[in-house]
Amino acid sequence: MEAAKTALGMTKYFVSLPSAKQLAALLLLIPMLAGALLAALSTGKLEPASLIAGAGSGLFIISLPSFIAAGALTALRRRVQAPRALALGLLSALVYLLFYMLAVLLRQVNPAAFNLIFIGFGLAFLLWFSTLKFAFGLERSAWLFALAQAVGYTLFLLAGSTLYAGALSDLLLRVGLSAAVFVAALYALLSLASGPLKKNLGLKSGDVLSGFSSQWLYGEKDLEGAFEEIGEEVTTYVALARFETKNGTLDWVVPYVHFGPFGNLGGSQFSAQIANELAEERKENFVFHSTCTHDFDPVSSGQIGPIVSAARSIASKLKPKAVSYDLHTAQAGSSRCHLLSIGQDAILSFSRAPLSTEDVNFAIGCALMSQAEKQARESMVMDCHNAETGDVDYVEPGSPIAFEMADALAEAMRGKGKQMPLQAGWARAPADGLSSVGDGGVMVTCLSSPRAGASFFILLDSNGITGEARERLLTAVRARFSKCRFAEVLTTDTHQLNSVRGVFNPAGTEGLDELESRVMEACERAWESLSPARFDMGKERVSVKVLGPYQSAEIVATLNSVVAVLKLALPIVLIAAIGLLLWILGKI
Repeated sequence: MEAAKTALGMTKYFVSLPSAKQLAALLLLIPMLAGALLAALSTGKLEPASLIAGAGSGLFIISLPSFIAAGALTALRRRVQAPRALALGLLSALVYLLFYMLAVLLRQVNPAAFNLIFIGFGLAFLLWFSTLKFAFGLERSAWLFALAQAVGYTLFLLAGSTLYAGALSDLLLRVGLSAAVFVAALYALLSLASGPLKKNLGLKSGDVLSGFSSQWLYGEKDLEGAFEEIGEEVTTYVALARFETKNGTLDWVVPYVHFGPFGNLGGSQFSAQIANELAEERKENFVFHSTCTHDFDPVSSGQIGPIVSAARSIASKLKPKAVSYDLHTAQAGSSRCHLLSIGQDAILSFSRAPLSTEDVNFAIGCALMSQAEKQARESMVMDCHNAETGDVDYVEPGSPIAFEMADALAEAMRGKGKQMPLQAGWARAPADGLSSVGDGGVMVTCLSSPRAGASFFILLDSNGITGEARERLLTAVRARFSKCRFAEVLTTDTHQLNSVRGVFNPAGTEGLDELESRVMEACERAWESLSPARFDMGKERVSVKVLGPYQSAEIVATLNSVVAVLKLALPIVLIAAIGLLLWILGKI
């Protein structure tokens, strides 16, 4: 899985921006301080008048045109929010400022060093053009705004500095050449990156960049078109278990697809969306994480249709009746199996906490269900996905963990106890204010019997949970309910939260106090709503279009190839562009 780790590691470069006020303050202060420093270095003295003049010069030459450019961008293109425009203005200003300072300092030694400033012009133009075109999606106006920004820097340089004494036309010509050289370098890099993408996936690098950026920044789904082209049809399962009490109906829904790839693409939000689609009066729906990896990521959000239809078809055939249940846990190696036997049916859930299980192959889930059905009429299997450690190793057929899971199930089946009358209660707490929990919120099912303690299945609509947070929640539940027979935290592994914050966003990394409060609130209400329950379950096959095992591996391999190419090519192309620009400028 090293290839997957390498590809996922790229997400560390995506960060959240500071506020507009913070960015504006930096855009004011940094050029002013740099201007004062430049004045001190140029004169060799710390005279107040010189420092103030230098600070004013930095403010006028660097900050002011950057603010104007960012303000114009936000005003004329509402799509670009102020923090993003200011961040772009600040980044381009820092690049330009660096080469401006080098040009001023080194010109005293060699007059030709003045040409260094045009490297700053070219790089600033490149930042504006590439960001506007590929990140902000301004296909038509990227050139216009980037050129306007470059002209703004040029005019303010002439007006506020004696660094250049030539004609405006000559200066603009040099700025234009700088922009042209660096844009040519950009397209050279895109051409190199497009090789593996075009050959392996039939995609262009520019389209991929635009698609990822439009999703992360604006929630758009352009990438789903590419996924549709490379995806494949598979047959999988939807399983549904129904609990009926005097208080209403609860459905446990397990669709055997993966809730990815990220953001709002594909099936990333299915854990909450399926529940909403199946919502009815006096009926609740909890959607669990199945034994599937990213191979089974739906190619588009439209693939929810067959899954919901299958769930409704199962529900229409169910005939809940009074049953008894037993819950038994067994362990083999590092794997635990929680076997919930209800009547003649079996619900299996697996965990390796505090060790991580980063998704289980669909074939393993099918094998476990087949194994359980040697004794049970019907079965379903879930991956608790409840110990996020940062590992991305999947459980594949033939792996030691796969055999541990089978052995744990066999041990659990041998150790089943006497069944007792089933009571059930459930509750949902909202996700409002919980940064690491998706739209599905916090869901708790409490199962009990008049002669036994309560068992709590705590389901979080989150991308896993840290081991420390899981242990804290379980400790709190056991402390509150003295007759607690069993408690486990499960997560949906929703990838709704996997946007600019990266791949790993488990519950418990922040806001743990509030999360614990919501969990305890839901546990209390589930406990209070306990009443005799009727039960039935079933599953059906369904056809959906997913990325598929070959495409998933191809995407990872292709991304790694592109990164490897760019790591080598980027410094070479930039150095070549700078050398070419300086050579051209020396000839005119």
